[in-house]
Amino acid sequence: MILTLRQRFIFFICIAIFGFLISSIAGGLILSKFPSSVAAMRIAAVIQSLFQLIIPAILTALLVTRRPATFLAIDRKIDVSTLYLALAALIASIPAMNLIIELNQNMNLPESLSRLEKAIREMEDRAAETISLMQGGNSVGDLIMNILIIGVLAGFGEELFFRGTFVRLMTTGNINRHIAVWTVAIVFSAMHLQFYGFVPRTLLGAYFGYLLIWSRCLWIPIIIHAANNIIYVCMQWAYDGVDETPVDTIGKDDLWTALASAAITVALLFLIYHRSKAIEPSKH
Repeated sequence: MILTLRQRFIFFICIAIFGFLISSIAGGLILSKFPSSVAAMRIAAVIQSLFQLIIPAILTALLVTRRPATFLAIDRKIDVSTLYLALAALIASIPAMNLIIELNQNMNLPESLSRLEKAIREMEDRAAETISLMQGGNSVGDLIMNILIIGVLAGFGEELFFRGTFVRLMTTGNINRHIAVWTVAIVFSAMHLQFYGFVPRTLLGAYFGYLLIWSRCLWIPIIIHAANNIIYVCMQWAYDGVDETPVDTIGKDDLWTALASAAITVALLFLIYHRSKAIEPSKH
């Protein structure tokens, strides 16, 4: 039986909700029994990645198609040239993204919404404290655990769910690929519940989406997403206790550096797009 786009999305949403409930219950029980425990937070984060992201994505692919690996775009070999260009673009974009992050963080809501703004900032401060606590100390063991959980597992899970499943559901359902990429990028950013990081995270989500569209291989956005997370983890570990690492400040207060960063990033994106023309189109 061939499922309609609506039916496939219903399956996807139901499975995602069920996974969210299991993750919330299991994670809540662990954290209630071991409050403020770094180990408990890490276990809860692993459960979250598995039941909210990875398992729903795989189950959806198994239900909506007879070729789940092809649907998820994980059955293609990685084009090394595209991967190198994508990594270069990620690094080159750091100054421009830092400026965008700074502008987003300094956004103020109208005076009539001052209470809402205060509540949002307090919520984000608590989230930042939780992440900081979960990252633990500054031992090599802590660094390895954070790279595996925050870097590799989270990067893999989010790409499998948002790009491998969500974007692919839309593009294989004859929805315009640009609409698919930006819709999922907005949802991806919104689900992080961080208003003052919404714009840069949306742009990052769109970048991952276009990497999938251009390369037709999910492994490339997975690797780039993991690399982005690992850079953050390593900087936080190397500069433990510092509010801003040197990487976070590049381009933040220097418009020309940010503009140069943006120009180089656009040039690299053009090269990735041009490279995609040489890659054999995939079959659904």
